[in-house]
Amino acid sequence: MGKQPAKRRPKAAGRDGAGAAHPAPIEAPTGDSHEIQRIVLGNYSIAAWYASPYPAEYKRGGGLYICQRCLKYMQHRQTLEEHLCRDPFPRGRLVYDDAASALYEVDGKEHTLYCQNLCLLSKLFLDQKTIYYDIGSFLFYILLTKQGWRPGAQAAPSPRHAGLGSVGYTFAGYFSKEKASVERNNLACILVLPPFRGQSYGQLLIELSYELTKLEGTTGGPEQPLSSQGFHSYRSYWRRAIVQALLGTLPSAERHLLRGRGMCSGRPDEDDCKRRIFSLSRLALLTGIRTEDVLFTLEDLGLLEFWCGRHTVCIADECIRRVIAERRINLGMRMDPEGLLVASSDMSDDSPSDSAEATDSGASASSDDDDSEGDSDGGGSTSTSTGE
Repeated sequence: MGKQPAKRRPKAAGRDGAGAAHPAPIEAPTGDSHEIQRIVLGNYSIAAWYASPYPAEYKRGGGLYICQRCLKYMQHRQTLEEHLCRDPFPRGRLVYDDAASALYEVDGKEHTLYCQNLCLLSKLFLDQKTIYYDIGSFLFYILLTKQGWRPGAQAAPSPRHAGLGSVGYTFAGYFSKEKASVERNNLACILVLPPFRGQSYGQLLIELSYELTKLEGTTGGPEQPLSSQGFHSYRSYWRRAIVQALLGTLPSAERHLLRGRGMCSGRPDEDDCKRRIFSLSRLALLTGIRTEDVLFTLEDLGLLEFWCGRHTVCIADECIRRVIAERRINLGMRMDPEGLLVASSDMSDDSPSDSAEATDSGASASSDDDDSEGDSDGGGSTSTSTGE
């Protein structure tokens, strides 16, 4: 899992060749480089950032032409133009669909060649990715963008009918996760291609990974260790989810969980009974976030104190709103809740297994940063205890 020594970023990272109707041909490599320097994918010509273990004979020209439908890689533009791909596009199960994007679940065991090609492609932009071929134990969630859509326009047709109308569908990124993770990881690897960064697609993929976790009735988090950029992206999401829960997503009272000054004295007063009081494990289940990540976030926000022999959160909502303003926490969601097309009954019942050995490393190495200012409303006070 060691880092690659050389990193080649495009001159304008994240906006390289975006949207060109006919990308320029790939130029012959200069110097002694024997790695892929550029790819053409759809209407985008994108400079590679890292080396990827493509077969040596495909590296001689310095670049690759890649089919969007099957992700097969070719050395020459003419080969791509003559490539009559009949593979299904998109493939897999549609799990999310909104006006601007769609997400499909693809099983690495059922679509082995496609997922292997996907991993080779993603290594061009991920520093720490290590799994390319042993991908049968992973699920891949493929992000497609609807290129003809604009804000305020009528919703685009489903990708299943991509031949209808003027809207085109473009591969923009993905995230993967183990089918059965011993460490309860709900995301192993995440990638947003450079032309699509700065559009909150990284935030969308992180949100969807947690929504799927909540549908499974469990908690999870990204594979560790996180890169510095990945940590920043996840911390932003954790902060938003936790303060939203504390401000009103949670039920208003659970008397049997009351812990506070009144309980310690044996006679809870009226103010104590009006507080929203929940266990840390319940807060984790409501957000889908692992307990240790919930605990870290509460400490990070300065909301955790040691009181009456236990770690406890007991603060007024105005204090939470002050934290939101000071930390500039954006409470807006990127995903459309109505766009989630799966229910808890649709989720797999796979349980963690010690036999799960392969790991798609590099979680969050390429998720975009969507931290921005926000505001909130709410009233009352909240108390959270680490004990049941």
